[in-house]
Amino acid sequence: MFRREKIIVALIASMIFLFTGLHAQEKDDSITGTVIREKPMILTPYHWNVIKFNPTPMLIWANLRNITLSYERLVTKDMSVSIQAGYFLFPTLFNDTIGNIVSITGRSKYGVNLAFDYRYYPFSRNRRPAPDGLYIGTYLSYYGFRFSNNIDILHATADQNGALKGKINIVNLGLTLGYQFIFWKRFSLDLLLFGPSLSWYSGNLEITGDLDPDQIKNLDKDMVDKLIARFPFLGTIFSNESLTFTGSRATLLVGFRYSIQLGVHF
Repeated sequence: MFRREKIIVALIASMIFLFTGLHAQEKDDSITGTVIREKPMILTPYHWNVIKFNPTPMLIWANLRNITLSYERLVTKDMSVSIQAGYFLFPTLFNDTIGNIVSITGRSKYGVNLAFDYRYYPFSRNRRPAPDGLYIGTYLSYYGFRFSNNIDILHATADQNGALKGKINIVNLGLTLGYQFIFWKRFSLDLLLFGPSLSWYSGNLEITGDLDPDQIKNLDKDMVDKLIARFPFLGTIFSNESLTFTGSRATLLVGFRYSIQLGVHF
């Protein structure tokens, strides 16, 4: 997973450095012969709206159901706001058997991602108006994931079943740096490269069923190990210091954001 993320970041960076053509207007002073740099004039946009499709969650999590759309609207000639919403799923967290104690007989999971962005376009690119060009801004985003698994208790003298339910919430508040290209005044390629944030992680996991305390302890430990192995950041929520899943934990960390989006400018 992390190798795929590094490849995406490298691709975005390469495209930005390859195509960026930021420059201020220059003119020669006829008296002194020096070059005077002038701030480019803010141009009138071709259009004021962009609808985009974000394939990044599909690429990172290898799930074609992770569909994310966004809408960007210019509010001035060099500032915009945007909203994003999408269906978001983690990969399957657990195998069919956990700790040789329970087997999973049914699965249900779903998730969402939401975001609000403010952008400022400080430069023109080759005399093209916003939203074409470099942008900086702020954002607030939310990722929520819910799952529920039916379980059968193994090695029981009678049929015993229960459930494993959980949720993970991530709220991010951060800054953005990226570059958007508008081709033929209609098509958008939006590359968000740098998005440091303060991220609030919270989670809740609950086991129900006829399990004795030793079984619960062993089951908790096995689930924690599998969660942390697949998603290391969850180690701050469900750590080996607290193996009780009946309750919730939360923590504040530094997060990161990047994406590639394709859109239509109208």
